[in-house]
Amino acid sequence: MPIHALTRIVAVSITVLIASRTSGILWSSLFWSIAFVHYGLALYYSRHRILAVAKDSSSLVPALIVLSGGAALYVSQFSLLLYFGVHHVFNEVYLLDRKLPAKEAERRRGLRVAAIFLNAAIYAVLLRHYSELAWIGPEFLFVVLLFFYALFFYRLGQLRPVLGVRGMIDGSIFEVFGLLLVLSSFFVRFDLNHIVLYHFIFWSLYPIEKFKRLGDGALWRYAAISLVMVVVFMLFSPAGIAGGAVSESFYYQQFIFWSYAHITLSFVLSDAHPAWITRWFRSDRRQWAVS
Repeated sequence: MPIHALTRIVAVSITVLIASRTSGILWSSLFWSIAFVHYGLALYYSRHRILAVAKDSSSLVPALIVLSGGAALYVSQFSLLLYFGVHHVFNEVYLLDRKLPAKEAERRRGLRVAAIFLNAAIYAVLLRHYSELAWIGPEFLFVVLLFFYALFFYRLGQLRPVLGVRGMIDGSIFEVFGLLLVLSSFFVRFDLNHIVLYHFIFWSLYPIEKFKRLGDGALWRYAAISLVMVVVFMLFSPAGIAGGAVSESFYYQQFIFWSYAHITLSFVLSDAHPAWITRWFRSDRRQWAVS
């Protein structure tokens, strides 16, 4: 099985395991701790990119504009569900590097456009009970979803001679999982944090192959740093040894702040976005380990 597809399957499995085996304060503390590790690792492994952007005025100015916009969204309490939705959809669509010949550029763009709308529709359907989306009729959401599923697989089918079976699996595994999740949403009420946790877990697994290729203990350092950070944040979480001193409200407020900060910074630091965004912050096309 292609490694990208396998990583997603493992990430979904771990997410289901955590969500089904924890509840209450333990669930909240573990979720927040994993979030803080994700945010911390993203900053650590993007440190060179941050310095590069800061030293280049052509990148720094648009970066400051983006950061100001993110700060305004945080201060105005703009819906995190919608803001994360944009982050999630771009990550899902632009993360997989479909290396196609130049002559396939038009079809590749067509597939990506279809994937953007399809992933947005999946996200909206799964979270349709939230107030930000409840005003949209569910019948309309499902019609839109079916339309973009048809368009997505039509576009994917056009690229079959280039992608092959493995490429098609890698390029559609999340969308296939999305269909299963949509069907299960008739029986299970999905929470935003379930999708967010999947995002955290997936990104904790995604860099493994790259660290393995780097060698020189890079993977073990990454694993050790991740594990130590999770343990530390859990120890000082509301469910940990300092539970009496650290309130749920404090961890929640920190989670909200760093969520806005992380999503905003990702527009500057991550390549998992459209070219019209990334070109403002790149002098090259280097990929960074953690988004």
